[in-house]
Amino acid sequence: MPAPLLLAYDPACTLCCRMALWLARQDRRGLLLILSVRDPELLILAPELGGKPVEKEIHGLDLGTRNVRAGAELLRPIARRLPGWRWLSPILALPGLSGLMNRIYLRWAAWRFRRTGRQPFA
Repeated sequence: MPAPLLLAYDPACTLCCRMALWLARQDRRGLLLILSVRDPELLILAPELGGKPVEKEIHGLDLGTRNVRAGAELLRPIARRLPGWRWLSPILALPGLSGLMNRIYLRWAAWRFRRTGRQPFA
């Protein structure tokens, strides 16, 4: 069984909040630790996230290896930890797919800031 994955999400983003809630409901094995980027415990539990653009895009920290990932790079580690979604993990490992998905994710992330008029690091 993989180590828990800490996920830091932007609580000012409606879609991010909905996704965090959905992930929490799917996580029946307790392998996702989902925290707001505004949670004071975040940098205590994950000092590796200090200085990272955590409000610009979702960030995750594998609590076993201490590897940091961001954006669409988190899809595969999340899928590995959710029952019923493990089958997706090998597909997400296809060459080039992660890069393509990350470009799409970053465009969406930029769009959400333009749509709300909020600055990414405000």
